[in-house]
Amino acid sequence: MFCSYKFFPVLFYVVVAVACGPGVKENDLAFQLLVQDTLSIDFEGEIHAGDFRKNQGIIYNYRSGEYLKFDSTGRELTRNSLPAEGENGLFYVNSIKIVDSGEVLAQSIKGEIGLLDRELRLKEKMFMPFPNGAMDLKRNVSTLEKWNNNLLLFYPGRGNKSPYTLGYYRDNYLLEKLDLNTGKSSPFLKLSPESQYQKDLHFEPPTALISALGDQLYFAFNKEPLIHRYNLRNGGEWEASIPLDPDQFIQIKGQKIPLGNDGTVLAEGEITGLYALKNGFAVTYFEGLENIPNQQLTKAPSQRLKIYSNKTGWASPVALPAELLFMLNFEGPDRPFYAIVNPIYTGQLKNQIKILKLHLQ
Repeated sequence: MFCSYKFFPVLFYVVVAVACGPGVKENDLAFQLLVQDTLSIDFEGEIHAGDFRKNQGIIYNYRSGEYLKFDSTGRELTRNSLPAEGENGLFYVNSIKIVDSGEVLAQSIKGEIGLLDRELRLKEKMFMPFPNGAMDLKRNVSTLEKWNNNLLLFYPGRGNKSPYTLGYYRDNYLLEKLDLNTGKSSPFLKLSPESQYQKDLHFEPPTALISALGDQLYFAFNKEPLIHRYNLRNGGEWEASIPLDPDQFIQIKGQKIPLGNDGTVLAEGEITGLYALKNGFAVTYFEGLENIPNQQLTKAPSQRLKIYSNKTGWASPVALPAELLFMLNFEGPDRPFYAIVNPIYTGQLKNQIKILKLHLQ
């Protein structure tokens, strides 16, 4: 079967990307990606974290400490800046979550958990009881969820153990569960028996992604094409692990001796987004690139969106435009969603960002 797609510049109002090729699996369900609108928002500098929920979005810049809230039309609702240090500040925030009340949770790499009110003022700040063992400056990580009156966090390092040691995720819990009533944190969630990190091998250090809806929690490591489902009502019991089953996902293989990349991998495959849905979940990911001698590189690693239904399995992968920096949300194939455009591709001014309003059909 032959299949192709064309992607017009992101400033056009309508873009179509057709999912096709060998990614068609059990149910042959395919989607088209449409760009409904391009939002232009005045905002200075890089975006390090963001979220979108209930027709409102938030973006954050670490260097300025600025938070900005906007609506689905791109209209600014409010903005505020917080210092990086001090009682009323938050350090490098790389995980942001809008909660039901409209307030915002912000997790910093220093173990601070900030609660921002609707006007983006710091309302409350909590601290994890031990240092973060993974001081990863990766932007916009999915490491924070709220469940009932608990916060679930990917925050390794309990007992001063390093997550970079062999077998760490096999021998320790994956998450911390922070009780908002008592402020106490307890270890939570064990590694799936099907994960590659059960092996007595060295892998490239991963970052986790978590997403919950109701009593279902989904967990994935960014460098492993496998998604794990847990039942929060049953104490975080592991239920299943679902292979991403990508057309391509380039990995640095596990090693007895941690030698790292042997030169065969130019860019690793990586899961970049995990989104719990009513009857399944969705994943965004880069396929990665092999380092093939004398190859001519004409494009970045392909980005894909895949949707999994508990009843029918995987739909065909949807090709995402290379211009996307990261997605802010995904609430299902029948709902619009939003993604940040990488300024490298647009030549846009330093004090303005562009956000695509996307839809599947």
